[in-house]
Amino acid sequence: MAPRPRFLNDIYNDYPDNTSTKVVELQAADRSYPGYGDRYVLLQWSNGKDAEGDEVTQIIQLSGMAGNYAYYYPLAKKQVAGSRIENTIFPLGNFTCAERERILALADSTTFEKTSVVNSCRTWTRDLLMAMVNENLLSMTTFNEIDEQVPLLKRQPEA
Repeated sequence: MAPRPRFLNDIYNDYPDNTSTKVVELQAADRSYPGYGDRYVLLQWSNGKDAEGDEVTQIIQLSGMAGNYAYYYPLAKKQVAGSRIENTIFPLGNFTCAERERILALADSTTFEKTSVVNSCRTWTRDLLMAMVNENLLSMTTFNEIDEQVPLLKRQPEA
């Protein structure tokens, strides 16, 4: 099982997931992505609102940067103001608690090389989404739309 986050402003203990059906989304950084360079992606869903009325989202992502990647679970953070405007959001569908738990298990079993400078979070997310397709949690049509628009990266041999 993935380690708990220690340095990512995690508030999961205060705002855990619940048993309701929720929309799971893929968020791709920078709505005006020029098509080159890295582009961070993550999966997310709402765990509710905090006392100030800010949205708290549970996040599934490969954290870090080239040469220093990690996967942490569970992770919940306040939704950054403006992130829904500045980034591209792709709804993946409505998922039950059991289906979200399965997505988390798939994420935990999706391999990555911590020190990779070849494969990024977009590669890992592609592998995770394909695992979701293989388990009928995501349609191939939705996967192809995301892959075309983000785009996701295919796994390459490590150097």
